[in-house]
Amino acid sequence: HDYSRVVHNVEMPHSHTYWTQHSEGNNVTHLWCQGYTGSGGVNVIIEMLSNVNLARDLRLLSEAGRVVIVGCRGSIEINPRDTMAKESSIIGISLSSASKKDRQETVAALLAGMEVGWLRPVVGSEFPLDQAALTHELIMQGGALGKMILTI
Repeated sequence: HDYSRVVHNVEMPHSHTYWTQHSEGNNVTHLWCQGYTGSGGVNVIIEMLSNVNLARDLRLLSEAGRVVIVGCRGSIEINPRDTMAKESSIIGISLSSASKKDRQETVAALLAGMEVGWLRPVVGSEFPLDQAALTHELIMQGGALGKMILTI
């Protein structure tokens, strides 16, 4: 896998973090993205729940924008015209089929991004290990923000 094709030529301003929760509603999400990107849309969306969000993602993209699908829990119906109008792309990634070298390069890129500040992971709530079932329930309900942490 050459994951560099996913984000090739993406301009990522160092002073802003771009993320949103789709559960905020289509209008709010669209306006939020426009506030940061102008009317041009988003260059790259890394989508964790494509079976829910893909159709909306396609409308938020800029010209030649890309949606990178890394998570999906089912099927979704989309309008192909949403990709045609902006000449956008949908790219599926499966890290489980990546080679060891690809995974090492990906980890190195992520760590470098965090070190210089253009990548800032969103860390959610912390729960004790004995509440793992509750944590899983919250994630499946879809309101969890960021990575949930289980503490020992």
